[in-house]
Amino acid sequence: MKSNLKLKTIDDIERELSIIVVCEKKQKADITLSQVYDFLAESIELSIQKVGSTTKRNTINKILGKYKFAKLLSKGSYTKANQIPGFPLKDLGDAESALLRLKTSLTAFKLHSGPFADHSVFGELDKKQWERIHGILAAFLFGYIQLYGDEKLRFAKDREQKKERAFSDKKQNNHQQKKKDDRDPKPSGHNSRKWKNKKKPHNKGNKNQGGGGGLR
Repeated sequence: MKSNLKLKTIDDIERELSIIVVCEKKQKADITLSQVYDFLAESIELSIQKVGSTTKRNTINKILGKYKFAKLLSKGSYTKANQIPGFPLKDLGDAESALLRLKTSLTAFKLHSGPFADHSVFGELDKKQWERIHGILAAFLFGYIQLYGDEKLRFAKDREQKKERAFSDKKQNNHQQKKKDDRDPKPSGHNSRKWKNKKKPHNKGNKNQGGGGGLR
């Protein structure tokens, strides 16, 4: 479901999940919490567990997969024209177990250094690319959850993130300015007297040339 959430990392998913857990909520459409949690957990599990079971892909499919992956990243979200295949899973009716499974999969992904499984559509992906996929998928799935109750928690989270971004941007700008200052040439006045230090050329070999005092 369309969502305004922008989740780019596993940490982003965990923060949003912590808000979902404590807020009052209900499901949009006919999708349960169990289905949302289980599907996202399964996607994360497959990315780190289904290694080696690659599907044979010809050159055209590889190029097409890279194109679809780039298009998804540029869009930043799934759309109605690009729904998640296989979702929703069968509702197992146990949201607490599904939540525990999701939290476990998120931790496992952060600890996993590789290798990673091929994506069924996008092909070979590394950890950062898989992380972006999981973030986009999580934002899509969390869009099925309507939150109520203590929205101050969400506001506090957003305010904290804005402060962190502002501090990071300020630090980066100061670093870039320092590098720029180090590269800039010294003021022109610094070199204004250089010419005085240059020695005048001596024409020792031409001392008696052109005159009339030579021996005949």
